[in-house]
Amino acid sequence: MNIQHSFAALDNNTNEALRLAKSFTTTQLSYSENERWNVLQILEHICLTDKIIISIIIGPTEKCHTNNEFIGNEKLKLCLVEKQTTKVKAPVILEPKGYLNDVSTFEKVFLAQRNLLKQQIETGEIAIDNRLRKHPMLGEMTISDWLYFFDSSHSKAFAAGNRINQLKMERFSESIFIFEIRNAT
Repeated sequence: MNIQHSFAALDNNTNEALRLAKSFTTTQLSYSENERWNVLQILEHICLTDKIIISIIIGPTEKCHTNNEFIGNEKLKLCLVEKQTTKVKAPVILEPKGYLNDVSTFEKVFLAQRNLLKQQIETGEIAIDNRLRKHPMLGEMTISDWLYFFDSSHSKAFAAGNRINQLKMERFSESIFIFEIRNAT
């Protein structure tokens, strides 16, 4: 993975997450059912996840892999998006705390984190190389793998992939709910 490819994927992911977040009404943002996170909580989870990932990949490590990718983009997408059959409970550190009250706050925090990540890659603080960092569920991952993770997983920008799917499901679920209420009266 080269820097331009990494930035293009990150920008696409960021733009899609922001576009989707802005598409919700105030009611949709706070709607929740069956004790599931509402859209604002999902957005906060994305920000928390991005923050943790950045802190993981900037840290020092002695472990290395022979290639720049250990898992790879396609395997991550397959594992985290396409073949995900069970919901994994987020660790407490990634659970929403309620600091996001609106989309503009999400946009501000999210863009600041994404810009910081790009800056750290540009300056070499984060090198796209074969050093390994451990993911709690997936095991060892190279920096390239972690950058793919932004696109495939939770930073599904929501990180775009799975979280965007999660937001779409929340939106679809609410649409069905509203439709049923309107037709019941």
